[in-house]
Amino acid sequence: MMAPRRAIRGVLENFLGTYTSRYSDFDGYWLFGFLVADLGELCIDLVAPPADDLECPLGVAVSSAAGKFTDQLQKAGLARPQVQEAWLTIRKMSEQITGSVNGVACAGHNVGFSAEAVMEGERRYERERVVFVAPHNADVERRSTRAAEPGAA
Repeated sequence: MMAPRRAIRGVLENFLGTYTSRYSDFDGYWLFGFLVADLGELCIDLVAPPADDLECPLGVAVSSAAGKFTDQLQKAGLARPQVQEAWLTIRKMSEQITGSVNGVACAGHNVGFSAEAVMEGERRYERERVVFVAPHNADVERRSTRAAEPGAA
C-alpha cells in the first residue's frame, strides 16, 4: 500500500482532474459555465459538506466535489478518518479574457481550483489547477448524452 503522504498527493491531483473534467455537469452541460458569471470565491468542505439543492448548479458543485473527493480517497486506499480536514477553493482569477470552447472563441475567465487536505499529524497538502471557463452558452457547448439518462445531474 502507498504511504499516506504520497497517496493524498495523488488523491488531490486526481480529484482536481476529475472534478474539473467534462464529467462535472449540470443538465448535460459543463457545470462551471453556470457558475462563473457570479463566482468570486467559493469554499467547499470536502469531508463535511452542507446538504445542498441538487436542482441548482451551486448545489451540484458542492455535492459533486465531496462525492468525487471521497471516491478518490477510496481508490487510493485511504480511510476517511486519516483526513482531518479537506476543502476546495474555487476562485475566478482573471479579468475577462478570450478562450476557446469547442473551437469557438468565447469570453470567459481563468478559474483556479485549489484542493487542500490536512492529514493525521497536521501535515498539509495542496494541489491547484487553473481552467478557462466561459459562461454557459448552449449554442456553443455540446450537451452530454448522460443528461438523458435517469438520475443524471
